[in-house]
Amino acid sequence: MCITWPDHAVYLLLLIPLMVLLGYGFVREFALRELLVAKSVADAMMPRLRRRVVLLKKLLIFLAVASLLIAFTGPSLCRGNKPVLRNGADMVFMLDISRSMLAQDVSPDRLGQAKQEIIRISHAVRGGRRATLLFAGSPLVQCPLTADQAACDALLGMASPELIEEQGTAFRPALQLAEELLNPEAENRLAAEVKGEKIVVLVSDGEDHAGDVRAAAQQLKKAGIALMVIGIGGTQPVVIPTKGGVPKRDERGRVVMSSFRAETLQSLARDAGGAYFRSRAEHTAAQEVADAINRTAAASRWVMEPAEREPVAHYFVLAAFLLLLAEMLVVKSAARVQ
Repeated sequence: MCITWPDHAVYLLLLIPLMVLLGYGFVREFALRELLVAKSVADAMMPRLRRRVVLLKKLLIFLAVASLLIAFTGPSLCRGNKPVLRNGADMVFMLDISRSMLAQDVSPDRLGQAKQEIIRISHAVRGGRRATLLFAGSPLVQCPLTADQAACDALLGMASPELIEEQGTAFRPALQLAEELLNPEAENRLAAEVKGEKIVVLVSDGEDHAGDVRAAAQQLKKAGIALMVIGIGGTQPVVIPTKGGVPKRDERGRVVMSSFRAETLQSLARDAGGAYFRSRAEHTAAQEVADAINRTAAASRWVMEPAEREPVAHYFVLAAFLLLLAEMLVVKSAARVQ
């Protein structure tokens, strides 16, 4: 048996406190009976409680909950193995569209150069599908995974800070959403010829206002998703222009300066087991990133997958229903006997 959603297996740990609660209830039920009346007259004043019946009830409840939690992991009967040919690379381009990306320390600005980097990488990588995820304070899927490269390019051209109301920069929710787009559970339903290696290409100036990205980066690594990080920006702090062309100011009227944060991006790439690249005015990183992705796709084109996969989660749900029904019948039968 194999599991479609292995991350959901953590919910099986709930069976431990459930076992404790049911065991406590079993002991408590008899303890209360003896506290309320004397043992010598308990059977005359209260219905007789049979320990085996009470124990059976608790056991049926425990097994019913366990069956539901197992069903939640997506169990399947898997038979045999077959080699699957990966077709290129499925890539999610994570583009930072916070207002700091409008800084003009590269030409025409950080956002404009980031778009050019993404388009060049997308065209230089062979096969696979593309998706575009925009993020600032919150993430937004602009283009889901598709083989239509022209559509992705057209949508990418419209990316701007105005598309996301919540500004600032938060990597963690964007990385989590990128993982969902490349989630293996969705990929299992695809034909083998459309599957590809899973790649996330993050393009940003490195300003992260939320922090707490290490766990999300490590989760990408655990899920087998390669992360390529491209840092864009100059070495000196620069102003952030607004729509009117005037520099952005804070609540006190001071001009807001944006600094390129290479350390943040390098740490992110390191935690995810990925690679970091620097994009500057005089040197773009598109070809280096495309070469790295093509090498990744070529090095692991064949993977083993189950030859047959038959979902059996519905059987566990049915078992849970029958167990709960049996528990109700046990209660009614015990009441009639007593």
